[in-house]
Amino acid sequence: MGGQSVTWLEWAGAGGASVPVLLLLFYALRRAKGIVEMYLKAHLEARAERERRATMVAMAASLPEGGAAARFEAGQPAWLFCKHAEPGHQVIVSREAA
Repeated sequence: MGGQSVTWLEWAGAGGASVPVLLLLFYALRRAKGIVEMYLKAHLEARAERERRATMVAMAASLPEGGAAARFEAGQPAWLFCKHAEPGHQVIVSREAA
């Protein structure tokens, strides 16, 4: 007979080092996937928080003298911004709403 068929055992190394290496590689990739997902989640949360803070600072700075604004989270007031105008200087106050 002309051609020999190669079984999956022969292809995988017939019990040699290939099967354990493939299993190790598989589990390493699964672990790396979890680490990459955790890193991306933390990175995206940090980026969203930076954008949120930049928006709050820009909004507070754009208030007119004596103006106030509230920031709501989940339908509840979370922060209150007040821009007080006193002779000689301006103060921006932001505090967590009660």
